Amino acid sequence: MARRLGAAWWWAVGAAVALTTWPAQVAAQVRTVANLVVGDGVMVIKAGPGKHVYVGAAGAATRTVTLTLDAAAVDDFVVDARALVARGTRPLPPHASDRPEIQETESPRALSVTRHVERAHAAAVVTYHIFVSDEKLGGFALSTSPVEMQAILLAFHRAARAANVLSAPPDTTHHARRPPTTAAQATKPAPAPAAAPQRGPN
Repeated sequence: MARRLGAAWWWAVGAAVALTTWPAQVAAQVRTVANLVVGDGVMVIKAGPGKHVYVGAAGAATRTVTLTLDAAAVDDFVVDARALVARGTRPLPPHASDRPEIQETESPRALSVTRHVERAHAAAVVTYHIFVSDEKLGGFALSTSPVEMQAILLAFHRAARAANVLSAPPDTTHHARRPPTTAAQATKPAPAPAAAPQRGPN
């Protein structure tokens, strides 16, 4: 059901991300890293120059939120979120974040992750809720499994790496080229070493 409905959401998220005001030169360099079905919603993650990661997410009501994130902030978010996921159903240590969050630099739009542990048939079951908020601090949550959460964090990590590569200055180092070797030079035998001078009798 969710994957069938996702086709309409791909268009909504893709359109929202595409309508972001980018100069033509920047837009041409933006690369899609992942298109993910997340619970009852979808998420598109892209990388671009300027060390930017672009995220578009849509919930079940086809409401969309787009974010422009710094690659360095994405790296920090991934570290905190992976520590949360690695704990599974176990209690978190005092220093661990129970709600990793990443926010746009110049707006209150943000994305955060929380862990939910429930008991089902005497066993602990963990899910993760990704909350995406807009400028009005309203938003929606996408419920994910541990496997989905790991895939999302891997996509964020890859997007940050790709953004750094796209932002690297071009290699302007001049590499001297050796002159081509002609066939005659290739077949010409090497000169024999000069004979050492002989000394006469003293």
